Amino acid sequence: MGKILLVTPPFLQPNSPYPATAYLKSYLARHGHRAEQYDLSVELLGEIFSKTFLERVFTAYAEHKSARGEEALGDAADANLERIYALRSQYTATIEGVMAFLRGKEPTLATAVCRGDFLPQAGRFETMSPPGEEFGWMGIQDCAKYICTLYLQDISDFIRATVTPAFEIVRYAEHLSLSLSLAEFSTLEAELLRPMNIIEERMTELLFAAIAEHRPDFVAFTVPFPGNLLAALRCGQQIKLRYPDIRVIMGGGYPTTELRLMSDRSVFAYVDYIVLDDGETTLARILEEKEPAGAITAEGYHTGAERISHRERGCPDFSGLPLSKYFSLCEVTNPMHRLWSDGRWNKMMLAHGCYWAKCAFCDTSLDYIGRYDAVTAAELADWMDTVAAQPGSRGFHFVDEAAPPRLLRDLSLELLRRGRRYTWWTNIRFERAFTGDLCRLMAAAGCIAVSGGLEVASDRLLEMIGKGITIEQATIAMRNFYEAGIMVHAYLMYGLPTQTLQETVDALEVVRQLFRAELVGSAFWHRYAMTVHSPSGQNPERFGVRRKGSVPNPFANNEVFFSDNRGYDIGMVGDALRLSLANYMAGNGLDRPVHKWFAAKVPHTTVEESLIAGHLIKPDASRIFDEQARLVWIGGSMERIEEGIRVRSNSEEKTLRFSSAEADFLLHVAGICGTAEPPVPLGRIKELYAEYSPEPFAILYHSKKWDILRSYGLLQV
Repeated sequence: MGKILLVTPPFLQPNSPYPATAYLKSYLARHGHRAEQYDLSVELLGEIFSKTFLERVFTAYAEHKSARGEEALGDAADANLERIYALRSQYTATIEGVMAFLRGKEPTLATAVCRGDFLPQAGRFETMSPPGEEFGWMGIQDCAKYICTLYLQDISDFIRATVTPAFEIVRYAEHLSLSLSLAEFSTLEAELLRPMNIIEERMTELLFAAIAEHRPDFVAFTVPFPGNLLAALRCGQQIKLRYPDIRVIMGGGYPTTELRLMSDRSVFAYVDYIVLDDGETTLARILEEKEPAGAITAEGYHTGAERISHRERGCPDFSGLPLSKYFSLCEVTNPMHRLWSDGRWNKMMLAHGCYWAKCAFCDTSLDYIGRYDAVTAAELADWMDTVAAQPGSRGFHFVDEAAPPRLLRDLSLELLRRGRRYTWWTNIRFERAFTGDLCRLMAAAGCIAVSGGLEVASDRLLEMIGKGITIEQATIAMRNFYEAGIMVHAYLMYGLPTQTLQETVDALEVVRQLFRAELVGSAFWHRYAMTVHSPSGQNPERFGVRRKGSVPNPFANNEVFFSDNRGYDIGMVGDALRLSLANYMAGNGLDRPVHKWFAAKVPHTTVEESLIAGHLIKPDASRIFDEQARLVWIGGSMERIEEGIRVRSNSEEKTLRFSSAEADFLLHVAGICGTAEPPVPLGRIKELYAEYSPEPFAILYHSKKWDILRSYGLLQV
């Protein structure tokens, strides 16, 4: 039985381990296989942002200038690059301290960094506000982290101009992968046949060191994004040259979505297996030298892969990863992007697949979306406890496509019952199930942020794409999250089939009103892409457009190009949407008419000025009597006093006047509805009230007194 080394190729998020290898290692080890994991991405970033490597980069730049002359340098002669090169001694003198600070090892460096002249500054600092202005809301540690991020981005700009244009701190070779047409493998192979640059050389050295340490029979690369493809294939190429007996495997999101239909077998000069969908059982079969069901080889596609449940997949195992080497960056302009890059988050999945799985733009025909499978809240909490016990963080990022409201409710109750103080965030749908009380429950259980798809911000288009929400429902859900203190990020799309220019302008107006009402703290506009595995890609005519071409590409197949006589410049629209959003997130331009953001003439919005405000006055569903709803007390201590009851929270105490019978009743309710007990149906509480008072329960339920108790933690979920 073979041994496998699971590798994360460059470059993924530097602050947290990508969870794919952790899930695979956990499953394989529990089934008796020898599996180790190696984060080549964070290891290589640590090498690049070091004194030794920077000295090597600066020396190469000087030699290049000397050999070719100023006139032949092109971008290398840019004034910004010359400035960075002139400050090279300052960069090499400070890089080690900066990396230690971003890894949380040198917090005292923050004061010096924020002084303004401690670090060398180049082009990325030109648009930065004076550090003194940032302290007001960021704090000294965050401000220093922001400055250090700009510092690393300046270095990255230099590396892109002098070493490889494909370098990014996150998602290595993304620009290359997206700029080249990967319809045929030859376009990518041309890059692989070029001599390695110094980053690739160091990447190979690190990989070979890991292979020498672990002595695997198989090396498997997870490729979640297009930007990781080139690095993975370069690694496969070098393994086959140095270790011809080692078999190379590639899997992950990119192969699953883009390579399932490939007919060009040239890629198998660099890898031996391409694993599709969940890799657990396929890898186990490969290690056992069985038919590689669920994988593509040079001989063709091997069918019959076994699908396992989410329970069988189990808890991720992050052991063996260099947790001390991950480092945080600070994104100021977009709060959600900051969460992605700041802090060490344990990435986990609440469930397999999406509980909704009806959106026309999503890959619903593929297993990772279309097959929904969950575990109990107690099992999830057990897994969180297991992961948190490993050295590292008590923060969790649930990476599900959309977390089910009921599961989030049950998990929140379970965490509160156990007295856990974890911090977490996740993706959701802005649906009516996210009532005010549910959002408060989630916040009490540690939820700090959610991201959800408002998508096109048009009721017609939301219905067309099968999103299952309306602007009204989304607004009320956002309000409930906001009032609970949970940050909201909105995913937005433009350029959908049949989307008119008027609808685009109106969508921006909806977004403007949401930001003005402070319901959204962060957002991002994506240009719509029709994919092969989505309902819209499989039946474009149903969505009012025609597909261009019907023959699959020899290599990568994902985006479906379609004919849509939209009659406007989609690039101009995208520029306007991004510009306006950057201003909204900074609190600027919220009263500016939306048509003025566009460079060309566009129609004025037809959306009523009071649309969002009108939705906000509508009642919350958790204030409507529902006998089946569950009641839970998450407040502090409650005690009986002569005037009624006294309630204590973490920050205050309040005396609430009730009759003797009402006070006794409420003490009873708090006792049986505490988080240590199973939630009690509201109908049972109504029956219980009859034992204390002859008055109808509805009188108390709709009273100001009940509202006060709700504000202190008597929630209807």
